[in-house]
Amino acid sequence: MTDFTNIKGVLFDLNGIITDSWRYHSQSWRQIAEEIGVQWNQDLEEAIKGRDRIDSLNEILRVGGLVGKYSDQQKEALADKKNAIYQQMLEIMNPDDILPGIRDFLAELRLNHYQMIIASASANAPKEIHKLELEDYFPLIVNLADIKHNKPAPDVYLKAAEMLHLNVDQCIGIDDGIVGVESINAANVVSIGVGDPEVLTMADINFEPTKELTLANIRQSWPK
Repeated sequence: MTDFTNIKGVLFDLNGIITDSWRYHSQSWRQIAEEIGVQWNQDLEEAIKGRDRIDSLNEILRVGGLVGKYSDQQKEALADKKNAIYQQMLEIMNPDDILPGIRDFLAELRLNHYQMIIASASANAPKEIHKLELEDYFPLIVNLADIKHNKPAPDVYLKAAEMLHLNVDQCIGIDDGIVGVESINAANVVSIGVGDPEVLTMADINFEPTKELTLANIRQSWPK
């Protein structure tokens, strides 16, 4: 594993790391799931966290025993309906929705000359960064149109490192979802999982609350 002193870039997931927009995604998907007769529960919510719209919908259909019941066109319509619900909820997002400790962490990274980029599975990432007024920290956001496969494939984190003109061993990836951490690991980037360590067991480093994200804590927790 690379040494901490070699790190020059930080690749951020958005939902659950920068802001809790996941609660809007969760509410939107729950509405769709219940509409098609699939019972919503915590395991299903965890299973779709970090996935794109169609992958999330396919998982909901799988859990509900509805695989093959909907055409591709019908699935696109359901995914679009979910996004419309989400977009309406997103209108109330503002800088107060930035998660605890994140603003200080971003300032610390900038002060220490680390590069930063958003590597999110969400096509709404640019709008969310705008609503949070964080464009100054994140002028770079991976465009999902530029990658072939979304999380848990490594593409989004590989593209993020490429956009920073860094090698993967010069980067840290931070994510709060199982598929997100899998994506980071598949890209051979050091992974920080934020959330329950019993869920994010595959992460190289674990922090439960976002306020624990500091350079000192990361350095102290660095894998030997």
